[in-house]
Amino acid sequence: MDTALKKIIETMKEYLPHANFARISEAYEFAKKAHAGQLRFSGEPYFSHPVAAAFHLLTLQPDEDALIACLLHDVIEDTAEEVETVEKKFGSTVANLCLDMEKLGTVRYSGQERQIENLRKMFVAMARDLRVIFIKLADRLHNMETISHVRPDKQKRIAKETLEIYAPIAARLGLFEFKSQLEDLAFQALEPEEFRKIETAVAGTSGGRKKFIERVKRKLKTILQKEGIDVKVDGRTKHFYSIWRKLKLKNYPSVDEIYDLFALRVITKSTADCYAALGVIHNHFTPLSHRFKDFIAVPKSNGYQSLHTTVIGLNRSSPTEIQIRTEEMHETAERGAAAHFIYAEKKKSVKAEEEKLKWIRGLVELHEQMKDNAEFVVSLTSDVLENRIFILTPKGDIFDLPAGATPVDFAYAIHTEVGNRCVGAKVNGKIAKLNVELKNRQIVEILTKKDAKPNHFWLSFVKTSSAKAKIRTFFSALGRSANITVGKELINKKLARLGKPPLDADYSILKHYKNGNLNKRERELLLERIGNGSVSSSAVVKSLFEFEELAVKKSRKKPIASLKIPAKDEVVIEGVSGISSQFAKCCNPKPGSEIIAVMGRRGAMIHAKNCKQISRVAEERKLKAFFASDVKTKLVKIEVAGRNRVGLLRDIAEVIAAAEVNIADLSLKKSDKHEILHELIIEVASVDELERLLGKLEEIEGITCAARV
Repeated sequence: MDTALKKIIETMKEYLPHANFARISEAYEFAKKAHAGQLRFSGEPYFSHPVAAAFHLLTLQPDEDALIACLLHDVIEDTAEEVETVEKKFGSTVANLCLDMEKLGTVRYSGQERQIENLRKMFVAMARDLRVIFIKLADRLHNMETISHVRPDKQKRIAKETLEIYAPIAARLGLFEFKSQLEDLAFQALEPEEFRKIETAVAGTSGGRKKFIERVKRKLKTILQKEGIDVKVDGRTKHFYSIWRKLKLKNYPSVDEIYDLFALRVITKSTADCYAALGVIHNHFTPLSHRFKDFIAVPKSNGYQSLHTTVIGLNRSSPTEIQIRTEEMHETAERGAAAHFIYAEKKKSVKAEEEKLKWIRGLVELHEQMKDNAEFVVSLTSDVLENRIFILTPKGDIFDLPAGATPVDFAYAIHTEVGNRCVGAKVNGKIAKLNVELKNRQIVEILTKKDAKPNHFWLSFVKTSSAKAKIRTFFSALGRSANITVGKELINKKLARLGKPPLDADYSILKHYKNGNLNKRERELLLERIGNGSVSSSAVVKSLFEFEELAVKKSRKKPIASLKIPAKDEVVIEGVSGISSQFAKCCNPKPGSEIIAVMGRRGAMIHAKNCKQISRVAEERKLKAFFASDVKTKLVKIEVAGRNRVGLLRDIAEVIAAAEVNIADLSLKKSDKHEILHELIIEVASVDELERLLGKLEEIEGITCAARV
């Protein structure tokens, strides 16, 4: 058995003696074999990294799955091993922890201040299991310990990311030792000269920190034991980054001015002993009244409890801070959120764990160093997180969007021009429709064309007010004539759908809009407003006609094949619609052959997939395409009638989505306060699939009939 593996097992046996150590050994050997031959920048075997991270994680006393996931955390991403193999060998929990670690690895801090909040929120939201954060912090801590082996510019980026993202999250979870180590390592990389100054100043204070701490520990323990209080006394020196920050914030001339440069921790058996020890200490040494804090009576929001007092006389040269707490309080102070998992594991009580984790779900304020950051406070509450999604660019930049946001919302969130020139999107590497609802943690790439422009249809599905405003601004800037032309096109499409004749030269059909008597200039103004997006074409057409109620028949026995489907030579381009296309003369593709669309200024050129010309085209201009005759589904028109109520359309859409059926089109045929009639065109593969879907729709509350037209 490797020395490192033996030490890992011995350490875990101290707090979790009944763990499956054979399973841990298997994970160790599996990871070691998977990383064989890989080296780090330092020249060390790569496997030394997960082992070092595991030792850092062991300070939090992790459970078995967390430790195994830490050993395996780079296997899926950096070796030939597949997640299915990990799941088969070590279970779904370990596999999911490894997958979440891989996703966290895609997040990068680009140095822009606006990214900080989104990054912090992203980490918290992505951690469905807090153990992922613990593993990630252990991973980052070892990377920071070996940061000198990477190139200088990368050192600065990683250190800044650590200081502004990882350390605050460690503090947020009460992992103060992790937080302090990360801060000091980042401080050393970013400000090496300042770090050395602080290091030298601390070493010269009171004849050296270790010597001082040992002396006052003995003195304080002797005093308390004489009074019959059984205690343990520990000591620590304020971390270098904290000292440097305090010097800057308080404008102190030297380290000697900092009261809590050294701190002692008095660990007692009970809460009563905490207050008894406080009384004894104040009897022997002069307390500074303004430096006393009772975090036992009023704990911090992350569960931290302790008595803090600063006294004069224990150290000759300066006041000394003393923290007094019980063993359980100390466990929470040292391991934060991890301590709650430890106690739950020891007590085997789910209810106890849930009680102890309430503070995590109810985070209401930041660590003292971040207390001015109100946005992060609000966004961490569960109700907000449940209604936000975090979308990544292929480069790892993160954007915070509301749930239900689409690629168009994302495009406008990146930049107005990206939104205006958007022609398609790739979601996790695959072409997706522009109106698809994005999901948390997806990687989205926006496809653009230099001469592209927004589509009015976007206003019907974009989620963010920002995207809607930018789309309307674009159309408003087109000019009166252009908007009137667009308005006419939109109205004529609606009229054609209803089987009505198109607008005449005087736009006569608009004369009686909203029971008015519009003159021609007013009709043109209405078309202009439709064109710039300030008035809905659907609303206008709806107000112009009394829709005839169509007879909804129960019979659904007409064969699907009898319905009209696209012509066999019609081309479908994934992710885009409404773009003109033509067949390339160089290869002249025929129905039944594999094809690809090449986006150009005037639309799409359709080539055979094996056309030699394709190799010369940039990848970002290529989109997947196919002939409509190759589509296995057929278009079917259905009507859904029933009693109107709030949320009815949402329920209809959810049933159809659950059946994995695509809605090609949806329109409102009739609606009043009590009755509603929707007409939908859907894509189905068989009569049986259609029958099942119609049956499910009729089960919805308020639906009286769902039938094929």
